[in-house]
Amino acid sequence: MNWGRRTITGGLTLALLLALAGAALGVSGGWEGAAAQRSERAVAISVGVAHACAVLDSGEIVCWGAGEYGRTDAPAGRFSAVSAGEGHSCGLRETGEIECWGGNGYWQADAPTGRFSAVGAGWSHRCGLRETGEIECWGNIDWGKADAPAGHFSAVSAGWGHTCGLRETGEIECWGDNYYGQTDAPAGRFSAVGAGGSHTCGLRETGAVECWGNNDAGQADAPA
Repeated sequence: MNWGRRTITGGLTLALLLALAGAALGVSGGWEGAAAQRSERAVAISVGVAHACAVLDSGEIVCWGAGEYGRTDAPAGRFSAVSAGEGHSCGLRETGEIECWGGNGYWQADAPTGRFSAVGAGWSHRCGLRETGEIECWGNIDWGKADAPAGHFSAVSAGWGHTCGLRETGEIECWGDNYYGQTDAPAGRFSAVGAGGSHTCGLRETGAVECWGNNDAGQADAPA
């Protein structure tokens, strides 16, 4: 999910991740003390609405911020990825299984069994990318946002009321709420996609960012 969530990879120290997450969440203070207690390096971070989670190089997940619903209570064990949503979080275990924790009002924390290669957090739904390339979604099904199309994908991103997948051929396909045109993906080839609250952005293979959907705050005006 990308309405207020960022995913960063590449050997960042936990102190830097805490500072980045504090800025993203609009919180100051307290991050330095938490960082001082942890010396591990982080390889990925995901920022939700009021909490954030990081995967450390040990494979452990550490979360901080608002702890309501248990969304910061990450389970023990080794993970390769994490995704923070609104009131819940999910991690991808190194064995390929998805494990979720936190709010479960729409069964968004009840991950299906089997092996996945990626997981994406929406507001109240989740989507996982099967190792076979199919997308499977669960949780809130309003607007058809959990009705993933058939076929093979290389990535998935779950937003507030819509979801987008990146086809193995490079095209973006979106489904769900389209009030602002956020599911009307442009033609062409992309290498990444991110679904937000009511807008979507894709990374062209040329390196250019293209966004569509709601632009009331300039969120679809990607820099050149």
